[in-house]
Amino acid sequence: MSIGQKLQLVRAFGPRWVLWRGAYALRKKTGLMKRGFPALAFEDVQLGDLVHAGTPTTPEEYRAFRRTGAGRFFFEPGRPPDAATLKQIMSSSEQDRTVAVADDYCRGRFLYYSRHVHDLGWLVNWLRNPFTSAEHHVGTHWVDYSTFSAAVGDIKDVWEPSRFACAFWLVRAYALTGEDKYPAAFWELFESWCQQNPPNMGPNWKCGQETALRSMAWCFALYGFWNAPATTAERITAMVRMLAIQGERILGNIGYAVAQKNNHAFSEAVGLMTLGMLFPELKEAPRWLQVGRDVLEREIRRQLYDDGSYVQQSMNYHRVMLHDCMWAIRLAELNGQPLSREATARVADAGEFLFQMLDVDSGCVPNYGYNDGALVFPLSPCDYRDYRPTVQLAQYQATGRRVLAHGPWDETLLWFYGADALAEKPSTATPASRCFDSGGYYTLRGRDSWCMVRCHSYRDRPGHVDMLHVDLWYNGVNVLGDSGTYRYYAPDDPVLERYFKDITAHNTVEIDERGPLDLFARWVWLPWPRAKCLEHDQDRWQGEHYGYDRSPWHVVHRRSVQLVDEHTWLVTDELLGSGKHRVKLRWHLADETFRVDPLRNRVELDLSCGRVTISVEGSGELRTEVHRGRCEADQACGWESQYYGEYTPRPTMEVTGTCVLPARFVTRIGLREENTP
Repeated sequence: MSIGQKLQLVRAFGPRWVLWRGAYALRKKTGLMKRGFPALAFEDVQLGDLVHAGTPTTPEEYRAFRRTGAGRFFFEPGRPPDAATLKQIMSSSEQDRTVAVADDYCRGRFLYYSRHVHDLGWLVNWLRNPFTSAEHHVGTHWVDYSTFSAAVGDIKDVWEPSRFACAFWLVRAYALTGEDKYPAAFWELFESWCQQNPPNMGPNWKCGQETALRSMAWCFALYGFWNAPATTAERITAMVRMLAIQGERILGNIGYAVAQKNNHAFSEAVGLMTLGMLFPELKEAPRWLQVGRDVLEREIRRQLYDDGSYVQQSMNYHRVMLHDCMWAIRLAELNGQPLSREATARVADAGEFLFQMLDVDSGCVPNYGYNDGALVFPLSPCDYRDYRPTVQLAQYQATGRRVLAHGPWDETLLWFYGADALAEKPSTATPASRCFDSGGYYTLRGRDSWCMVRCHSYRDRPGHVDMLHVDLWYNGVNVLGDSGTYRYYAPDDPVLERYFKDITAHNTVEIDERGPLDLFARWVWLPWPRAKCLEHDQDRWQGEHYGYDRSPWHVVHRRSVQLVDEHTWLVTDELLGSGKHRVKLRWHLADETFRVDPLRNRVELDLSCGRVTISVEGSGELRTEVHRGRCEADQACGWESQYYGEYTPRPTMEVTGTCVLPARFVTRIGLREENTP
């Protein structure tokens, strides 16, 4: 690392963060950290050593104690929502899918990232990566376990089943059918996990967030399956013992999550709060609760901007953060320890932000920013890309009223607040043209179409190189969209791993064959770009970014977006500078039938809702090409990733020219409804 790079890092993150990271690395290298997390034999951890004096410790007596001495959960132990109410919410096909996914789990077939199904055998092999057929091991302490290994692939692939999202699906299927095979399968999965993952050893103890999400899922299953024959007193005792070990794992390294300034701190704080509130008989419960609460309140203030947008510049991570916060707010309320008004108000603003980013027709939001497939609590039959369950719950929690009409997305609300929450009529609120200056998000809304524009001066690390990116939606179709993420670690596809992060995968202008930022480390782009919104009203926006306003370019990119009428959008790009430059404007299109007219720099898309035309006029001689699914030795173009671990082709319009600046390019997008002449 050069001196110049070190200075850039210090300027971006601050000297305090750099010093903390250095001290953390030293603790790992000297073995001091490992000593704080001793390798344990699970059978040697006894309940009597974990609980307050006077708490019964024989399995049957402890089970009886838990009936009255436990903290309050979203529903009473063994009394989840009834089948009749669930069936009113879900169609028969949605019920069938819920049962089918749960049945798969009963056979060791796991749903990864809400998309891929892989067979891990029965009993399940919790250390196998089915995407590579490689296997992890538990012979290494988690402190020393490698996060990135080309031999086994993306570590998220072994973490995903160990989050125990299966618990939510199994409880939901049990509530629908009453069949005892679902709790029986859960407890066998729990026991096999404990047998194969000794405390503090191997990959599944590596991440505190993973540990916290697993703990939350286990608690959901414990309350959901409480009355099932498979939920024996011995199994309850075993779970509480393992939850106590996991609580200490989270607590002992939560400082690392806080230092990252991302959703890890939320998940770990909420995991500690959950254990502290639901298991007050454990000696460490008060400490878990206090630390978790303190961290959560502080991170809400630190990570949520004052307009409700989120520090990680990601729609999916916004949902992860909201899921964590809504879980904590509801549990704290039920247990008579509500979060501060300031915290709940900031979370309510975050819920409103997500509502304003919602395409109500499809339930989707722009596929913007990091998207790692995370879904904290899958409590509805809706697709992973459907954000309506989160929006409905967030709006109800903030206002006491639903904002969307009845639909399968109501199931999440039912689990959190019961059937009474479904009774009232929804409000009449709808998304509108909105300005979120602190986070740099701007929306323009027409009758049948709308767009989101990104224009932000980063004070926290950017995830993708996407300044002035435009997302355009028409009748529920993402006509111009973001490309997504694919994978965080793809040793076999380094070109694609880079592609989804860089400027090539976004709807903006590239100058001289490269983006304006440099990938300094896996998660760090430098320098952090600056931008300014110049104008925003109901049907027009203008702004500019200064990422290219440095050597060797010294160019300012100014973009305006205008809703001319209900059928026409104009995007005008101005490049303010001097000299000759090679310019490339990209529009990532919906993957539908298309036709290219290179002489007129025009593309036509045939959508289910009508025809869309995109045409470009500009300075100099322009060349228009459409690439779909191109991947060469050092370059990729024309791909999208809607789900983590998956990429699919999409047509991408590239308009290229060499011109002398200043230069101007105008993109006209015409929307024509089906059967309109």
